[in-house]
Amino acid sequence: MNNIHWSGIRSFIAVAEHGSFTAAADATGLSKAGLSQQVTALEKALGVQLLYRTTRILRLTEVGQGYYEMCRQGVNQLCDADEWATQTTQALSGAIHMNSVGGLIGEELIAPLLIQFQKEYPAIDVILDFSSQRVDLIDGHYDIVMRMGELPDSTLIARRLHTITTRYVASPAFIAEHGEIQHPHDLQNVPLIYGSVNEWQFIRPEQQYRIQAKRGFQIANGRVMVQAAKEGLGVARLADVYVASALQSGELVEVLPEWRQSTPLSLICPPARYQLERVRTLADWCIAEFETRYTQMLGERAEVTREFPSL
Repeated sequence: MNNIHWSGIRSFIAVAEHGSFTAAADATGLSKAGLSQQVTALEKALGVQLLYRTTRILRLTEVGQGYYEMCRQGVNQLCDADEWATQTTQALSGAIHMNSVGGLIGEELIAPLLIQFQKEYPAIDVILDFSSQRVDLIDGHYDIVMRMGELPDSTLIARRLHTITTRYVASPAFIAEHGEIQHPHDLQNVPLIYGSVNEWQFIRPEQQYRIQAKRGFQIANGRVMVQAAKEGLGVARLADVYVASALQSGELVEVLPEWRQSTPLSLICPPARYQLERVRTLADWCIAEFETRYTQMLGERAEVTREFPSL
């Protein structure tokens, strides 16, 4: 591949990602005319049209979309290869982009771990983002992602952080009003408190049930779900760390304890990024510390409730 072809690919990627030659020029520092000439030369060399251009709109052709996706992945791999080849294992430095679930787990467990990591390795810059969206680790810009739940088989590197217990809870007043919940099927007749997942699965040996949330209170925030459950709005499904203190105080009671679920927490990395010493060091750091801190938090929250039951 000659330099002209390579320059055209980089210019095409910039235009595709920024949506216009003007925005791409601002981002890259190149001129609009220069970008246009390089993309045109690339199209001529390939013998295809990559972009539809009018005075009002610029968009990828069908071929252009496929070409962009493959080129973007290839450029990412080349950048990863360059960085891997030039890194030194003695001096840990550079940026790590991490995506994690938010809420209590992200804010009170992951964030403190990364703060301590940053203090220990000041030459490493950690960029932490909280969200539950499913990010594309292959084509995206994240080096490491923390996710809950079983992971599909893939070429990604996955390392287990911890296994949490998911419990079903409701307020005593709710149970008094709606009756005991003795089987997953009973949930079909009562309001539920749920987040982004509106279908609950109950699995035991040779038994499996699915419950669709049809009414109740929906909010993708664990703390708010706990408050809603305390107020008697329905049955909630939450990780043990969210409900430990409320169960200890009696503000909530557990229903269907025999249907508790084990949910894994995992760190996921693209293989090329995992080979970077700084990324692997952060993964090792989190795995070494997380389980102890999680268990400690469970105990602390229950202890606070015993000492200050009105909290």
